[in-house]
Amino acid sequence: MPFFFPTGPSAMLPSIGDNSACAVIDHSSLGRDMGNFSTKYVEVVEHIFPTCLYNSWIVIVILYLWICMKRVKQADTPEFVSKDSLLKAYFQEKCFGLQTVLVPTVWAHSCHLQTALAMIVSPDSPIRFVREYLEMKDGGIIGLDWDVTNSTDKPVNGPKKTKAPSRPILLIVYDTLATGAGIDRVCAEAGKQGFQAVVFRRRGQDYVPLTTPRLQSFGDPSDLREAVEYIKAVEPNSEIVALSLSAGCGLLFSYLGEYGSSTHIASAACISPVYSAREFYDSSSIPIWWQKLWLQRQKLVYMRHSTVLYDNDSDYTQCELAMRSRTLSTFHQRVHVRLNGYSSWDLYWAENEPLRDVDEVATPLLCVSSKDDPLVPEDSIPVELFQTYPHFFLALTQKGGHCGFFQGLFPSSWSERLAVEFLKVSLDADFRKSLSTS
Repeated sequence: MPFFFPTGPSAMLPSIGDNSACAVIDHSSLGRDMGNFSTKYVEVVEHIFPTCLYNSWIVIVILYLWICMKRVKQADTPEFVSKDSLLKAYFQEKCFGLQTVLVPTVWAHSCHLQTALAMIVSPDSPIRFVREYLEMKDGGIIGLDWDVTNSTDKPVNGPKKTKAPSRPILLIVYDTLATGAGIDRVCAEAGKQGFQAVVFRRRGQDYVPLTTPRLQSFGDPSDLREAVEYIKAVEPNSEIVALSLSAGCGLLFSYLGEYGSSTHIASAACISPVYSAREFYDSSSIPIWWQKLWLQRQKLVYMRHSTVLYDNDSDYTQCELAMRSRTLSTFHQRVHVRLNGYSSWDLYWAENEPLRDVDEVATPLLCVSSKDDPLVPEDSIPVELFQTYPHFFLALTQKGGHCGFFQGLFPSSWSERLAVEFLKVSLDADFRKSLSTS
């Protein structure tokens, strides 16, 4: 026979008037029983788990902070590698960042955490851009994003009315591994140090329309050349410097080498550059999760423009084959090598390797690298190159990850501050004197 559990005032009264049975529940006694059960349960828990374990998280945090502080004590001033010259002495004296100790963020000591932070840490205030499109000689289109965050004018009618005309221009070059957060941080730092930042957007990159059936190859500087010439034409009285991140440094290396003393760039800086691109793409030492991340980002750009790159069924077969690529090198061979008309992997890198024309570089260049970079191993950093050429400078740290170098409880990038400072110092009148006498 079913039992019913009444509620409300009648809960204590028996049911009358029919043959059904009603179980009368005394809620007060039930509460006392449950209270006794809770007390006994707590007593059992306290017996099994001593009180000290409730505060174990405090012990863990203190232990972690102690370990981090022990590691912090191992931090030292970055190595500054270059051929002995007046230029080296000048930068050592003028660049405060070269004299300071890099103390990695306490809770992000790992190179992988540093690399991840580079992709997500944004500046305190958002960056606003005005985009300009430039048509290349072959009909392709690139973009120039002018930073107008600190402009007092309304951002209309192009960048000429929104940016200060007398400030030096900092041109930012990057690749698919760099994120919008990283670009914004560099723009914010450039603004703090008196630069007008402008971001070079490649064909098909970040919603730049793709109008020709090819993507820019790794080390082809022709589009960058037209962009620099345009900036020089519209701002003839402003000095131009350049800063690049990650694999985007390959394009800047190629540009500085191919155009030598006619680059129109006063100085340049590269953060976590890929020195040997072919070795980078063929490497099996890069952690698989970073390879997959970069591969997926490249595939997204590729798929966005597949209708422009391919216009028949046989081409779509090539597209499907490229999307099935599981490694960076396979994808690059199936896309960039093929679309740019190269017959082999060897021939492609013969014309696209970043340091192929290193003997022709005449622009002061700072590279910032870390020995624990998960993407660019320490043994791939050409230290002897910096010891040979007087225009090449290397700031080498023990920690920092790839494009990370974050320090402080609330992370800020040491490398970005140093790179922009280097570019600023290189525009001083005293630097010109040192350059002419070295």
